[in-house]
Amino acid sequence: MTFDAETVAAWTDLPAAELRIQAQRLASARLPVDHPVWRYIRKDPALTAKLRGALSGLLTTIKGSRDEHMQRIWINAARTALSDKAAVPAKAKAKAPTPRTEAEVVERRIEQQPAEQPKAASSVAPLLFQQPGKTSGDLS
Repeated sequence: MTFDAETVAAWTDLPAAELRIQAQRLASARLPVDHPVWRYIRKDPALTAKLRGALSGLLTTIKGSRDEHMQRIWINAARTALSDKAAVPAKAKAKAPTPRTEAEVVERRIEQQPAEQPKAASSVAPLLFQQPGKTSGDLS
């Protein structure tokens, strides 16, 4: 199913039941996060809030259904696509600048090495095995 901006813009006026149906169709379409439909929806805060509510309503209606797990994955992916964090592509994240001097290289290597963690004592109490017929006060 294809979604266009005019159709999605009309969703703001839909009743809750119809919006839930459209939200289910949108989630099952499994569109990528950078799809123009998601960008359009993220630009409209009212529509974004309504879709979040519809997707939350969907989570309650699918409980116990045969395809609950699959639909839950699709709905959670759609909820992630609605977030502003999803709008930032992975390539746009800043990378650490490359070191210029040998001292900076050594310093970076020291910072990147994980610190040795001391081993924690076991939380399991040691067991004491006794011969049959002996009591705990009789340790000879």
